[in-house]
Amino acid sequence: MDASDSRLNCIMRSRSPYILEALKSPVKWWGWCKEAFEVAGREDKPVLLDIGASWCHWCHVMDEETYGDPEVARVINENFIPIKVDRDERPDIDRRYQEAALLISGQGGWPLTVFLTPTGDVMFTGTYFPPRDKAGLPGMVRVLNAVLDAYRNKREQVNEIAREVRRTVSSGIQGGTIAEGNEPDPSVIGGIVTSILDMYDNEHGGFGAAPKFPQPTFHALLLQRGFYEGKALINVVTRTLISMGSGGVYDQIGGGFHRYSVDQEWMIPHFEKLLIDNAELLMNYAEAYAMTGNGEVKAIGTGIAQYLNGELRNPEGGYYSSQDADVDPGDEGGYYRWSIDELRSVLTPEEYQLVYWYYGVFRFQHGEKAVLHIAMPLKDAAKHIGISEEEARALLDNAVKKLREARNRRKAPKVDTTIYAGWSAAAAMADMAAYDYLGLDTLGHALKTVDFIMDKLYINGELHRAYRCSVLNLPGYLDDYAYTLLGALMAYSHTGSRKYLEFSLRLGYDILGKFEASDGGFYDTYLSEDIGLTSIRVKPIHDTPNWSPNALALMGMYYLHKVTGLGEFKRAFERGIKALYQSALSSGVSAASYFINLDWYFANPPTVVVIGDDKQFKALWQTALKTYRPGKLVIPILGDEVLDLIKDEAILGMVREQRRRGESLAFVCAHTACSMPINKAEDLGRVISSFMIDKYVY
Repeated sequence: MDASDSRLNCIMRSRSPYILEALKSPVKWWGWCKEAFEVAGREDKPVLLDIGASWCHWCHVMDEETYGDPEVARVINENFIPIKVDRDERPDIDRRYQEAALLISGQGGWPLTVFLTPTGDVMFTGTYFPPRDKAGLPGMVRVLNAVLDAYRNKREQVNEIAREVRRTVSSGIQGGTIAEGNEPDPSVIGGIVTSILDMYDNEHGGFGAAPKFPQPTFHALLLQRGFYEGKALINVVTRTLISMGSGGVYDQIGGGFHRYSVDQEWMIPHFEKLLIDNAELLMNYAEAYAMTGNGEVKAIGTGIAQYLNGELRNPEGGYYSSQDADVDPGDEGGYYRWSIDELRSVLTPEEYQLVYWYYGVFRFQHGEKAVLHIAMPLKDAAKHIGISEEEARALLDNAVKKLREARNRRKAPKVDTTIYAGWSAAAAMADMAAYDYLGLDTLGHALKTVDFIMDKLYINGELHRAYRCSVLNLPGYLDDYAYTLLGALMAYSHTGSRKYLEFSLRLGYDILGKFEASDGGFYDTYLSEDIGLTSIRVKPIHDTPNWSPNALALMGMYYLHKVTGLGEFKRAFERGIKALYQSALSSGVSAASYFINLDWYFANPPTVVVIGDDKQFKALWQTALKTYRPGKLVIPILGDEVLDLIKDEAILGMVREQRRRGESLAFVCAHTACSMPINKAEDLGRVISSFMIDKYVY
């Protein structure tokens, strides 16, 4: 097989639409494979690694303008081995080279442009490069020639840089080990909360300055501590969630969140929509509504659920991974923006005037397309056009319906129909939270997704990461296993079905056998490669801002122990907490999801055991599911279906008590104690909310 055949065979192994699109490029791209690096070694050429995603606007711009440039393509094809990677498909590659980019240039993101030696070690990194020098950015032609010069004429310096980057990346992201005499301290949780609050934007909500990302793990930690420490923390999250949902970063017409805002006010987003972002945010909104009853929070959460289930849900089960930022790379967000003429052509004059004020069209310059966002309360917009708030509400509902219909006639941004196990499991969890706390009819979608993963992606004892028309030959990563474990456990909580608990146990043992490090914590992969930085085994603890793989795995270990009483899961949880502690302290707020688990380490969140099989049992069960308390786990026991899987003597004692009494019962266990048996739903709700609550204030 000649080099051309090897290259095509390599790139065709990927089913990623982002990678396959590269076949049209004048750059002769390879996929990530050993053959590419072998060719680089034989021909003594540096490697150009491009990491991006199908949803990434600037990735498309760079593909079209930079890699589509004849001179850029010629220089690359003659002097480099170019490799393209989809960060959604291969998060392990992305994680390691993003770390290197932050180390070298202090900047990561997508597209990520990395120049490597033929061994896969890093020489130089950047992000977006135009073809020629532009707006203070070096052009790709100049960058390519500089890298070539360094590789050919300064080889020893290049190799020294590569060795130093490898050493630093290896020590920086491998994660920690259990340190004797260095027990975790509960006071550090308060320190992390304070650090998050120091980042809070009092004017616009959210955390930090532009560019501004939603921070689902910040929200989750503040809500968890706010439940016990008072309304101030809850108010910070509520204000943030409402501010985000009022901005252009939230799709006011179709629901769902774009990835981030380029400004501090949440007004102008980058327009890509990711499944995992919306899944984790939906969980935030559902829990915040359960705590506050705020109608705006509920409306935004409902919009997220409608987007997920209207645009990203696969009818057979599972969820598609993302929606592109735009249709045309030269018109970012054109699908979502509106010109004055377009609004006037769709709406009546009165509807247009209301939209003009309420959705902030007045803020945009003449000829500029507007990003709709809530610029003022509806009552104020109503005053501008001389109608009542009630009349404005009816008028707005009709206007939004017309705008949605008009937008549906536009060519929509592409949806990447790849189904990733972990992201789909997260969406299933979000749907179950929306069912519990927002009162939405989403439970069926959630269970269908867990079933889909069980049937299509878990094959011969292996969880595969991806499905696209058929299962892809990609091994599941730690976050795939952990999110699927958590989704299966939630499915068990909502059905009492043995198949979900058995599946959870299989995944739990898989995580222990494939991913747990002998010195505590979990590696992100179990099949290591001997290519560049992928040969480094790492225990990822940073949020991105999505939950870190180790935080998810710790949570899975904790819950499995609580359901089954099996000591190996408890030991894995405790080892992981201790092994990752110092690394988490160094990471600070970037490891917020770890500190949620650390909070559980000191004060066990409640479990609610519900036993029986009659009408009274169903009332207790529904109350257990729909009463909020942070970290709560519901364990339903219907007859003997799962008893042989449960080794916890306390739960088995509850079963004996229920059978002695001959009536359905519930028990609430929190901190280090369990309640007396409860047989009334109204009493159960009160006990869940209050039992041992004073033990959770440090």
